[in-house]
Amino acid sequence: MKNEPQSNKPPEGNALAYWAIIGTTMLLCFAWLLTGSLMLTLAIIALGLLHLARHFPEAELFVQSDPVLVWLRRMSPLIVIGIATLVLATRYLR
Repeated sequence: MKNEPQSNKPPEGNALAYWAIIGTTMLLCFAWLLTGSLMLTLAIIALGLLHLARHFPEAELFVQSDPVLVWLRRMSPLIVIGIATLVLATRYLR
């Protein structure tokens, strides 16, 4: 039991990780209610998971190794606002 690697254990002492999971869940609900589209909701959730990866070392190493994922993480608030604006504009114009 003592030989288990630390990376396989959940971050029990890190409350921020659990708040990030709650925030991602709220983002899922918001995205679904806003867009009503499975594909747009999945895109928003993928962007949210890039932020959640910060709290899990193996996932963070994966994200940091790819410059596109780092760029998507940085631009994700603007992308989500853009999707929300597009959806709201489409609903308003109909």
